[in-house]
Order: sequence, then structure tokens, then C-alpha cells
Amino acid sequence: MFLIYKVYRGGLRRIRNFVSTLFYRSVLRKVGSNPRIFYNFYCSNPKGILLGDDCLIDVNVCLTTEFKDSILEIGNNVNINEGVHIDYSGGVIIEDDVLISKDAYILSHSHGYDPRSTPVKKPLRISKGVWIGAKVIICENVSVIEEGAIIASGAIVTKNVERNTIVGGNPAKFIKKI
Repeated sequence: MFLIYKVYRGGLRRIRNFVSTLFYRSVLRKVGSNPRIFYNFYCSNPKGILLGDDCLIDVNVCLTTEFKDSILEIGNNVNINEGVHIDYSGGVIIEDDVLISKDAYILSHSHGYDPRSTPVKKPLRISKGVWIGAKVIICENVSVIEEGAIIASGAIVTKNVERNTIVGGNPAKFIKKI
């Protein structure tokens, strides 16, 4: 009986993911070939999202913006895992082969010291081959994470990250060159 339930549940999950991918393929501004967009995905401005080839957007991913003209460009072979929240108000470019692990939080705008003020856009570029660990927070002051960088799990990134380096901690500091 348990096996029947397990097969039934797995089949339902695959169907929900297939339907979700079909739906978002028609709603997003641009979608490349072979996307996988899992169910329970939320985006506040789908016409501002450009998705490359062979991308995976896992369950409970949230892509939000405070502006109608903001753009989120996602390159080829990008994995955005479960529970990730990306605020692309300032404009975010995620280049090819990037891995964003579970529960990461990425910001691209600031209100300064007044939460009711008009938000200020802060553009962000995540370069090719970057690996962002689980539960990482990338603050609005970061404008670039350079190619091949690794951000350790739980890090709070407040400054730009150099090419081929590992950073970690709170606030994130240089650990070593790769």
C-alpha cells in the first residue's frame, strides 16, 4: 500500500512541475529551451524575467520587484534551489552556470534609513560559475560577484566578491583563493 502511495505522490509531483513549466513558459518574457520550473513558484513581474536554456527553478522560489521596469536576466544552466528569494528591483543579471543553494536571499534595492522612502535601485551582476551556498544573504550594497567565486553557507555578503575566491562569515570575509 505504501509503495502505491509513493508512486502516486511522485507522479502527481511530476505532473504539477510539468504544468507549472508550461504555464510560466507562456507568462515569462523569454524562456530558453528545456526549462524546469517547479510548482509553488512566485514572481511579482513575470514580464521582467528572461530565462536561459537548461535552467531549474525549484519549489518555493520567490522573484520579486518593487518596480514595473526591473529586469532579471538568468543565463544558461542556472540552478535556483528551494526557498530562494531574489529581489530584482535594481536589476539583476545571473550569468551562465550559477548555482544558488537553498534559502538564499538576494537584495537589489535600498530604502536607506526610512522604510517608507522611495526605494533606490542597486544593480547586481552574479558572474559565470558562481556558487552561492545555503542561507546566504547578499545585501543591496553588493554590485558584482565575480566569476568562479564561492560564498560559504550562512554568509552575509556586504561587499563585492573577487574572482575565484571563497568568502564566508558575518560579514563575509575572504577565506582563500581558488
